[in-house]
Amino acid sequence: MEKPDVPQRSRRWTVADGPRYWWHRLPGMDFVPPIYSDLSEEEWQVIRDWYEETDESGVIGECAVPLVSLLQGLVLGNRIARIVQLGTCSGYSALLLGFMLRRMEVARGLFTVDINPELCTLTERWLARAGLTNYVTVVLGDSRDPATLATATAHFGAMPEMILLDSSHEYQATLDELALWYPALESGGLFLLHDVSLFASRFDVTREGGVQRALSEWRRKHPEAETLILNGQSRSMALPRPLYKDACGVGLIHKPGLPASP
Repeated sequence: MEKPDVPQRSRRWTVADGPRYWWHRLPGMDFVPPIYSDLSEEEWQVIRDWYEETDESGVIGECAVPLVSLLQGLVLGNRIARIVQLGTCSGYSALLLGFMLRRMEVARGLFTVDINPELCTLTERWLARAGLTNYVTVVLGDSRDPATLATATAHFGAMPEMILLDSSHEYQATLDELALWYPALESGGLFLLHDVSLFASRFDVTREGGVQRALSEWRRKHPEAETLILNGQSRSMALPRPLYKDACGVGLIHKPGLPASP
């Protein structure tokens, strides 16, 4: 039986102002995507209240429906149990990934790190409200610091199965993060990078080409890695949209080899 509030939920955002609701205003998106319809009423209330608070405070910068939907399919479809997130922002994806991990009964499955203490505190508060502190660990630290990598490895007692990079968007920082974290990824694991498009390269405050340039250079030096880039050439958020609707793009790196036997 469908949950009583599911037919409405995120549909209210089809008429919402603000850039963060862009997906809901696209033609044909007047429905509730599974990342929200699959939530319990209590979980959905947390997400709705989180949106209301961050709308008011202006702490905005989360990834959108296309990327979280991709993550949902990967995590739930393959029971990915050791996830590192580089760049927590205000906790949107940490909450939704936490709900997925709770459904799979995977404790301590997400290690999320951010250099901003206020964002870490904000995320921890919302995770506590959602009852997810046993599933998500928030760490204040620099994602380019080898000490952060050591903490993550100790946290899991093994190599991460999936790494999601969505931090500074700076060219050199992204190169540093790839150099540090890719070798620590389990063989057969996935490394995802948000904001790989030409459009998103403007997010690089150093104006050196952002994630797009960093990943392009990294790929040339690592031809052994299986790499897929969606919307790398996107230059605008304007319509018409490509098949993968996020004009910021996403890069997926599949590390060769099979995971080690348990």
